[in-house]
Amino acid sequence: MNIRDLEYFNQLSKRLSYTVVAQDFNVSQPTVTYAIKRLETLYDCQLVIKDPSHRSVVLTQEGQLLNRHIETILEEFKITKKAIEHSKKNKLHIGFPPIIRARILSKILDNQETISALSQFNIVSGGSSRLLSQLLSGELDFSLLGSIEPLHHPSLTINLLYKREFSIFVSKDHPLASKKEISFSETLAYPFVILDESSVHLKAFQLLNQKYQNKAKVILNLPDAQTIGQVVKTNIGITLMSDFLPFSDEHDLVKIPLVESDKLYFYVQYAYLTSSLLNSQLLSFKSILDEMARQ
Repeated sequence: MNIRDLEYFNQLSKRLSYTVVAQDFNVSQPTVTYAIKRLETLYDCQLVIKDPSHRSVVLTQEGQLLNRHIETILEEFKITKKAIEHSKKNKLHIGFPPIIRARILSKILDNQETISALSQFNIVSGGSSRLLSQLLSGELDFSLLGSIEPLHHPSLTINLLYKREFSIFVSKDHPLASKKEISFSETLAYPFVILDESSVHLKAFQLLNQKYQNKAKVILNLPDAQTIGQVVKTNIGITLMSDFLPFSDEHDLVKIPLVESDKLYFYVQYAYLTSSLLNSQLLSFKSILDEMARQ
C-alpha cells in the first residue's frame, strides 16, 4: 500500500472531486483515479460512487469507514516523522507552562546535573491547553501540564507530580484577612486580579464564578503570579491562586482556604506519547521529576 494513495483518498473525502484533488497534489486526474481503484481492489469493495447530478463523488459506507482509519494512520505518520526529526537533530522539545516552569526550576537550579540535562532540550513555553495539543500532534516530545482535573488520554502516559488547593489570597490589611476559611460568594464584593487567559488558574476562577452567576468582577489580568502578589499586597484587589508557586512577599499576604463545597485543585503532571521511545536524557529528566514529587 502506498501512503500517497491514502492521502489522495483522504483528500477526496473532503473535496469530493477527482479533478480538484489532482490539482491539490499537482498530479494528473488518472493518477488519483488509479490510486482509488488500487484501494478498492485491496479491500475488495466499492469505496466511492459518482454523483452525476452534482459532478462529484460520495463515499460509500465502506469508504467512510476506511477514511476514519486513514485519518488516524496519516496523523500517526505525521507524529512519527516529527519524532524522528527531533531524534536526528538530538534536540527534543519539552513543554513548560510558565507558572510550572518557575516552580520546577527553582527546585533544581542548584543541581548541576539537572541543568546540564535541561540544556539538551528545546524548552517550549505556553499555556497547558496549547502544550497538550502540541504534545498530541508530535510537536512536543514531553510536557509538563497543569489542569483542574487529573488528565487522562488514551494516547498519553501521564504521571501526577503535585496537587495543590486553590485559595483566596488577600492583603494582610484586607477586611477578609481574619477569616479562617471562605466561600466564593463572600468574595464577590471585592475586585479580582487574576492570571491571564492562557492559565489553568483563570479556568478555575471561571468555574467558581459561573457557580455564582458570574457576579465576580475582574479589574486586572496579569501574566505572572509575582506581579499579582505585588498588586494584591497594595489592597487593589484579591486573587484566586494555588500555592504551587509561593509569592515572593508571602508575609504581606494572607491565604484563606475555600470552604469544602467550593474547593478546587491545581494538578501538575508530566505527559508523553505512550508510543514514543524516551532517550536517556528524557529518562533522566523524568527521574528527576519523579524524585521531586516524592519529596
